[in-house]
Amino acid sequence: MNPLLITGWGNSITIDKRRLIITNKPEAKTQIFYPHQIPYDSIIIDGHSGNISFDAIRWIIKHDMVISTLNWNGQLLSVTLPKEPVSARLRFKQYEAYTDSRRRSAIGASIIKEKVKQSINLLNELSNYYPEIDAEKLNVEHLNNYKSLLTVEGNEAIAYWDNLRMIFNKLYPEFNFTGRNGRRHSWNMNASDEVNALLNYGYGLLESEIRRDISAVGLDNAISFVHELKDSRSSLVYDLQELFRWLCDLSVIQLLEEKKIKKSDFIVTESYCLRLRESGAKMLLEKMRINFNSTAEFKGKNYSYANILYENIANFAKSILNDAPAEFNIHFVELRRYDTESMREKILNITPEEQRRLGLRRNTLWYQKKHIREGRKIKIYRKVRDKIG
Repeated sequence: MNPLLITGWGNSITIDKRRLIITNKPEAKTQIFYPHQIPYDSIIIDGHSGNISFDAIRWIIKHDMVISTLNWNGQLLSVTLPKEPVSARLRFKQYEAYTDSRRRSAIGASIIKEKVKQSINLLNELSNYYPEIDAEKLNVEHLNNYKSLLTVEGNEAIAYWDNLRMIFNKLYPEFNFTGRNGRRHSWNMNASDEVNALLNYGYGLLESEIRRDISAVGLDNAISFVHELKDSRSSLVYDLQELFRWLCDLSVIQLLEEKKIKKSDFIVTESYCLRLRESGAKMLLEKMRINFNSTAEFKGKNYSYANILYENIANFAKSILNDAPAEFNIHFVELRRYDTESMREKILNITPEEQRRLGLRRNTLWYQKKHIREGRKIKIYRKVRDKIG
């Protein structure tokens, strides 16, 4: 995952002598890319005015890139997808699986089980740094029928967001995050706070990735197994999003931990909702890029999460085609952090005498303590860890 973000006013995307030219006139900023030398795999247009030529669209598609357009609220508006494979038999099998209530329930249970497992994994990892977390409320038991599946999913979602709410409010109480459900919608389409604006933006980027992979394997994105079928809605996209939402949630938490994002990185719309400015969007995009390109074990090798996402969707399509049980394989990578609650407590309690005895620099220790008191994420190098224990 390595998208190029285009935002603001007065953008133009054109072709000149084989080169892709991206220009922002107000900033007098120009980016030039030669054929087959562009380092990005997709383009996200978050701009409010501008133009793109037919030649530029053809150039981008010929380079196997996707163009994702976001609306004013930072949600996915459209995606240009490559020509999908013609797989009439796969589509027929997908429709057949949906009309078979037992098969549909089994597939839905597999998706929800993996979602719950990933939620538990994330909370367990975060509990090393946030003692307030109670991951024991979540479980994957009793998913034997569709009715109990929905009950467990609902209970899991309540416990999951209760824990994340504690984290968000601990890191940024001024953002006043109360949950994903707003008064106007059962899902938060229009963010009433900064955290939801970040989550919406992250989920929009994830949706673009899911749509591309579903199209690549030839599935019908309207036929789902968990979410309801609705006209003009890509329900299968929302089904498969559940498997990787935790990666977006983690990216938002990591961004908030750095204490770099501010209220000035958001725009208040005329309906009093919030969306990200370019500065905030770039910070979140960088966190998601790092996380989706991080590696985990898959099929005995190390794969990036972007590739693991595609492989799971491809394997899901094979299971539909072959009437096999749907199985998902997403290995959760351990968070590589050492600033646990116990380590933070040890650093705060180091006296000047202990600091000299351990050979720690006074300035370094002072800044570490300052960052801990401010609730910021801190770097603890191996040399320091070994000395403190």
